[in-house]
Amino acid sequence: MLGLHAVLLGFSPASSQTLTVYHVNPLHEGVLPIDMDTADLHGDMFFDLKSKTTPIERSSQFNGTRGGDCTNGEVVDTDLVISKLSIDVFGGFGEYGRCNICMEDGIDPFSGLKCTPGQYFCTCGNFRAPYACNDQRAVGREELSSAFGNFTICTWDVWVKAPWACWGWPVVRLTGGTWYSTTRAGWCDAPGADPATCTWRARVEKIVNKSCSDDIIYSAVEAYDAERDGCFARCPSHQRGQARNTSATCWIYCFYATVLGERTLVPGEHSDGMPLPELEAAFERPFLSEALGGCPSIPPPKSPVTQVPAHRSITRSWAQRRAAMIKRWYGEANSLRLPM
Repeated sequence: MLGLHAVLLGFSPASSQTLTVYHVNPLHEGVLPIDMDTADLHGDMFFDLKSKTTPIERSSQFNGTRGGDCTNGEVVDTDLVISKLSIDVFGGFGEYGRCNICMEDGIDPFSGLKCTPGQYFCTCGNFRAPYACNDQRAVGREELSSAFGNFTICTWDVWVKAPWACWGWPVVRLTGGTWYSTTRAGWCDAPGADPATCTWRARVEKIVNKSCSDDIIYSAVEAYDAERDGCFARCPSHQRGQARNTSATCWIYCFYATVLGERTLVPGEHSDGMPLPELEAAFERPFLSEALGGCPSIPPPKSPVTQVPAHRSITRSWAQRRAAMIKRWYGEANSLRLPM
């Protein structure tokens, strides 16, 4: 199919490729990334590892100090899944679109632009000058080392007030990674799609519960630590498995100290943490067969879902919290970016 499509479009083999990507979202919103964002393995690792400080940020001690990003943070969709997909890309890449569900008031939570409530809305362009790009056919691409890696390191002024604010950003230097955006305008399997202009199609390889994936990743990090420093074991009331408290500050600290190295969490310092190949294996393990330690496979929805059901409160969705979190990341990266 990939070769035939390339011939129809007149592309050379070099302009057609297949990507393996990962997509996190509530199952009821569909798993095909139509007007949505995905990531390669390292991009998925960055998003997951960077966000572990969220429980501290939305705690009563700090809530309200981060520009309202943590509103409704305690509300979590019960059907969060991670999908492993193969995406055939035809032609070159375009600008990355930051795709989010439009709020009930008709405002995109990332850009502030007007949009249709309940519909996924993608914006491209500079963080300070975004524009709507749902009509972009080309698959968008963002290299995370360029987007988030070129800014000043954490300072002691920041560390003294909120040391946890220094824990997540070193992740990008460990993982790098790439994010992708795919729009309905470029989807080759959309009704009436033009094979001469469409740019992508996706196949679902496996869908797993995020809770299962998290447990595998957390267990791998805890096991690595248990053979070395024993940080987790020193946390009050530490438990493993589904009973672990991933919102506890001690657990979050030990997680980053293990993954990145304890000294890396201090301004101007560095020490080695969990080797990248071991982290990669932990993130890939959920998608192995159950016989090899993977998660149970979840069947995909019967048809793509591209709009939030009318009965559902858009403002309380996981996707909205994701949009707020990523908006803050881009804002911090732009405010701290070093001159090129």
